[in-house]
Amino acid sequence: MGNAVSAPVLPPPPSSPPQAAPRRMRQSVVPMLALLTLVAGYLVAPAVWQWTAAEAHKSQLDGPDHITEQVSSISAPTSPADLVARLRAAPTSAQSGPMILTYHDIGYGSSEYTVAPEDFAQQMQLLLDAGWKTVTCAQLTDWLAGRPWPPHTAMITFDDGARGVWKYADPILARYGQHAVAYIITGFVGTRTPYYMTWPELSQMYASGRWDLEAHTHLGHVQVPVNANGDVGPFLTSLEYLGDKGRLETAAEYRTRVTNDLLESKRQLVAHGMPEPKFFAYPFSANAPAAAGPNVLAMIVGSLFSAAMLDQAGIPTSTTTANLADRDFARMDTTAGMSLADWAAKLVAASPLDPANATSFTRDSHEWTSSNGDGVAMPVDGRSGVTVNPGPGKYTSYLFAPVRTSLWRRYTVEATFSGFVRDGDGTTTGLIALSQDPQQLEIGISAAYYQVIRGGGDGHVVAQGPLTSAPSHRVEVRLDTARATVLVDGKNVAEVPLTPSASGFGPAGGISIFAQRESVGSPIPRFSDLVVR
Repeated sequence: MGNAVSAPVLPPPPSSPPQAAPRRMRQSVVPMLALLTLVAGYLVAPAVWQWTAAEAHKSQLDGPDHITEQVSSISAPTSPADLVARLRAAPTSAQSGPMILTYHDIGYGSSEYTVAPEDFAQQMQLLLDAGWKTVTCAQLTDWLAGRPWPPHTAMITFDDGARGVWKYADPILARYGQHAVAYIITGFVGTRTPYYMTWPELSQMYASGRWDLEAHTHLGHVQVPVNANGDVGPFLTSLEYLGDKGRLETAAEYRTRVTNDLLESKRQLVAHGMPEPKFFAYPFSANAPAAAGPNVLAMIVGSLFSAAMLDQAGIPTSTTTANLADRDFARMDTTAGMSLADWAAKLVAASPLDPANATSFTRDSHEWTSSNGDGVAMPVDGRSGVTVNPGPGKYTSYLFAPVRTSLWRRYTVEATFSGFVRDGDGTTTGLIALSQDPQQLEIGISAAYYQVIRGGGDGHVVAQGPLTSAPSHRVEVRLDTARATVLVDGKNVAEVPLTPSASGFGPAGGISIFAQRESVGSPIPRFSDLVVR
């Protein structure tokens, strides 16, 4: 199989999973981030642009050993004082994971995945002026081993190995003393000139100490045929149709094909004098369960690399325990045309809150989202707290800052739930701790009854019992890494053991509140005095 690869045909956009029907006191909060993964625009647009650009310059053959002259004259003015202040004031927490930014190419082009050098320089200048640091793969390895992630840091990554990374990005990083990671399609190095970097350029980048060079497949950044009709799917997640044999490859053949490609990407980097890569970036962020089996791709990647990189297009995101279960990290795309203010706002929106400082539950309504990820304006009643009205016969749940609390592991949360009229009035409300984690705890409250459920929709009741009928009840959950203690009206009603996740980073998650009314006559619930510490 040679280096020349035909232009890929793109897969259809993925469909969103169906929403679960509401259930009284057993409703699982639908993870916001799971509904936003593999955004269709991200999946297809980079591939179209990448190959179109490559073909446009195919005739400009300057040799696989060519070294393009770098442009070192690009700089940025001192950053606006208000943006510097915003980044300096961005919250930090020891209970957080890495913030990772993704770029593709730096240069002057029409694609949204080609960021202008001046814009990239302004972004790096802002990080420098605000006192933020850029981090290395060694620091990411340290975090996986249990060391805290350093505050006010970002990992800068580039996918594919485009020539603009060498020509423009490297001199800008050198100017500001910053570090980055390049994920290289090793089989495309020195091809499609002048689009892809050459090995001499990559060697000089590595020698500078500014770069980690990691894996992005060898020849697997393509689509493969999946049937006799010519339909195609991503190389890593599809069973390939073998035209000469008139059939799909077997699961064993799939494993061999994918494993050999990833092994070759590692071999090529080592053969050219670089360290063996520890990290891998999924092409097109395509990491869905492979057609060969639900866990096969994750097992292959996990056997060869310490962790893998995903992408989220358009919105702030953070790594969750669901990601870490597969040793994946979430990244945020940076695209062309984004203003410096919007870029800074994205970093702030993804900056982790700390439980000890998360106090603006009812004042800052923009921190809340619905269970499907939409922002919500919490209806605040100054006399009685926050009204939560799902409507007759409906269920609703609100998550507090899910992106910024995704790896909370040790905290205490308490709140008062009120609005009840009498026993059996048809209203249920309550609190969810470790929201979005498989071990989340849902504490449901009615006028005269409580129930504690561990897990989501398939969870099980771990405690339940009567309460003295009252118009309000106080719920408290105390969490450490091994146990959750649940109190209702000051009485300990449950001690729930928590099982460490396979990744070692869970259980973890933020908080949610939920409510359900059975009928028009059911009272409208409220919550108040929400405290986290």
